[in-house]
Amino acid sequence: MDDMKQAYELLGLTEGASKEEVEKRYFILLRRDRSNKQREAGEQEDSSSPSLEEINRAYRLILGHEDEKTMEKYNEASYGKYKKMGPTVQKIDHFFSYYKFHVLGVIVLIAAVIYGINAYNNHRQEQAELAKLPPVDVSVSFFGEYFSADGTYPMSDLKPLESKFVSQFPQWKRVVAYFTYVPQEMKSEQDSALMQKSIIDLMMNKADVYIMDKPNFIKLAQDGSLLPLDGDDASKVSFTFKPESALKTVTQDDPTQHVYGVDISGSPLLKDLPVIGKEYIAGIRINGAHHDNAFTFIQKYEDSANAK
Repeated sequence: MDDMKQAYELLGLTEGASKEEVEKRYFILLRRDRSNKQREAGEQEDSSSPSLEEINRAYRLILGHEDEKTMEKYNEASYGKYKKMGPTVQKIDHFFSYYKFHVLGVIVLIAAVIYGINAYNNHRQEQAELAKLPPVDVSVSFFGEYFSADGTYPMSDLKPLESKFVSQFPQWKRVVAYFTYVPQEMKSEQDSALMQKSIIDLMMNKADVYIMDKPNFIKLAQDGSLLPLDGDDASKVSFTFKPESALKTVTQDDPTQHVYGVDISGSPLLKDLPVIGKEYIAGIRINGAHHDNAFTFIQKYEDSANAK
């Protein structure tokens, strides 16, 4: 404290003077020292005046002490009884502030690696479970404005639907089902999002049989996504349908009308399914993997509708 007292005295201030007073006095002494140096060389220097080095040393000592008091008050306010830990906490804060993007990058990278490992393990487990299942006999997609049995969409659990199909076709062991809700009118942003999702589902879920409402039947048929049901493939499996249930249209590439769908809305088999809709038009995907079974599927629904 003696050094601090001497520093104040050297600057000509009383101990405890404010920072503003110290600053003001310091610059006065600097100007005075500059004036002394500008005097004539022959004039004797006043040895009683403090040197510039002494002024600077006293100034730095006082300011350093002021900074320490300010920091102590800050730590007291911020950390209370843990104020002694303030400098350590500040260093940690500084580290995370300076390297936060690096730290975040490392965290994101670690999370991505963990996610990738989990996804890979889940995929292997899923593939192992699928390998235990019998091969797919046919896949069926409800594509349109359809709802689940409780009046909601989408259908979260497709296993009951798949089980119903297998019970209707005892010769088959496995039927895969898809369910894509497609709104007929765009009334909201959600409807627009569902429409975009339906396009993705159409590309990803390559079903053999599509059960559609009228607007989506026309769209898929005219886009060339459906197989003509009155063509050579139908004759190979003796596929027949009543003219009144056949739906004809043309495609973008073929101006000739063909049957691309069969209206199965009157089939009593639909009542067993946990699906609600206004129209049920069955069609076959043009590049489906199980055309024969797809024809068998539609034929049974067609026959049950005619047998009423």
